[in-house]
Amino acid sequence: MQTLKLTQFLKILLSILIYFSFSTLLYAQTYSPQYIDSMLIKVNEDLRVIGKKKELIDLNNKFYNISKKQDYKKGEILSSINLGNIYATVGVYEKAFQHLQVAEQNLEGTDDYYLYTKLYQEYGQINYVIGLYKKAIKYNSRAIYYGKQIKDKCDQEILSLVYANRADFLRETNSIDSSLIYLHKALDVKPTPVINSTIANHYMLLGKNEDSTQVYFNRAFSLLRKRDYWDSQRALTYFYYGNFLFEKEDYTLALDYYIKSVEILKKTRRVYQIPVLYQTIAKTYKKLNNGAKEKDYLVRYAKLNDSLEKVWDKSINTSVDKMTEEKEKEEIEQQNSTHMYNVIVFSLLGIIIIVYYVYNKRIIKKRKIIEERELETEFLIKKMSVNDDRLMSLARKNDPLFFNEYKSAYPELVEGLFEINPKLSINELSFCAMIQLGFSSKEIAQYGFMQHRSVQTKKNRLRKKLNIPSDVDIYFFLQDLNSRI
Repeated sequence: MQTLKLTQFLKILLSILIYFSFSTLLYAQTYSPQYIDSMLIKVNEDLRVIGKKKELIDLNNKFYNISKKQDYKKGEILSSINLGNIYATVGVYEKAFQHLQVAEQNLEGTDDYYLYTKLYQEYGQINYVIGLYKKAIKYNSRAIYYGKQIKDKCDQEILSLVYANRADFLRETNSIDSSLIYLHKALDVKPTPVINSTIANHYMLLGKNEDSTQVYFNRAFSLLRKRDYWDSQRALTYFYYGNFLFEKEDYTLALDYYIKSVEILKKTRRVYQIPVLYQTIAKTYKKLNNGAKEKDYLVRYAKLNDSLEKVWDKSINTSVDKMTEEKEKEEIEQQNSTHMYNVIVFSLLGIIIIVYYVYNKRIIKKRKIIEERELETEFLIKKMSVNDDRLMSLARKNDPLFFNEYKSAYPELVEGLFEINPKLSINELSFCAMIQLGFSSKEIAQYGFMQHRSVQTKKNRLRKKLNIPSDVDIYFFLQDLNSRI
């Protein structure tokens, strides 16, 4: 095993040395397309795996300029896509979109299916990370379409990543069975540690099949032994395995895997994956009765999540702008040439109205999301004071017994809610119970098998039914009502 790791390390080191050996001569001579492709695919991947951000940006910027000077379109496109991936990985989504748009412009008129697949796979991944799941699936469908037309078997391996990403997107929209189908499709194309560990995680969370879970984790760890330690695939596998240990109540060992996962993500610059780990580590410390560490990681989560959300807001603007541009382009292309002038005028008018509507709706939605997220950060801290593990556990399982147990624990609060509005349904009272217990909107959506926006809609309806002022948060309203009764 040590020999394998040393061999792989030497290969990566050799690739990096080759790059730096020629870096001072990059502009002094002409390079063959094969050499440029090798630098932008193989060397780029070696640097990406070990998280060398600066070297990656330098490599791709230089070869973009070289390709442009030599009029080698594939080199320009590859370097732009690579730069988009680099900036997305470290959370600079606005720059990521800019580079992908450059690649897309250069791709027009070409028939390189691999490049189209790679481009749309990146577009899908970025939209997924910033929460635009439907757009992510749309781009992923394009990636699959082009990926199936790739002739070269080596290039076809990109379909494994495309299928795995689609599985992630479908899981976020609660299409669980379809998600598993695409995970196995990805596995058939190219087995990787992450795909195996993701399937293991699927069986653990949804099938509760411990034997199948362990089988796929064993395969993941076996594949990891052939890779360098500082590998983002190891980070995600450790995270999923930590969840497996958490379910088995081995909290100390689970914590060890979570912390190792964070270290690898930091080393490989996968910043956007760290907040959920901070949250999970805080939950684990709670199980270990270490309140100080729990609070420390909740604070880390809040700070990092807040900084990433500010970047995500800008990225959503960029993505929506791009969507509007695509809509305009599609409509213009469909116009009848004999009525072009009139149709264009009406199309532009329609687009202006759509943009105005989308913009205003987005601004309102963003304000609500920002307010909600700020409050959810406070909820996380307040969760430390909630000690009724049975209630919390029943709520997470969406167990029918949850409300009966809650009513027994908080009879006066339930009666108080009925006094305000006797027409409240059991479902609405259960919803109030989860809010009062400190569950965030995201968690309520997850455990209740609903969309995040559905939770916001239900909250707005409750406000009206309970006559809650617009400047008072529902959580604090329920806590105040509980303390007064």
